[in-house]
Amino acid sequence: MSKIFAQNIKCILEDGTELENVTGLVIDNKRAYKAEDGTFLKGTKKFKKAIYADILVSPFDFDKIIFLEDY
Repeated sequence: MSKIFAQNIKCILEDGTELENVTGLVIDNKRAYKAEDGTFLKGTKKFKKAIYADILVSPFDFDKIIFLEDY
């Protein structure tokens, strides 16, 4: 089961590129980020830092999600 915790994320990836309209998900108790085209952000295209985002969970839940293992 997956749950969206953030959407409309503008972020910087590991390779330094910027990407918009990313979605943050929790899948099987792991944190994942999905691009607008449906691909998961991994490897050199891994999520590095958010510039802004619409957070959809409480601050308490968000704090727990940030420390989850990557999907």
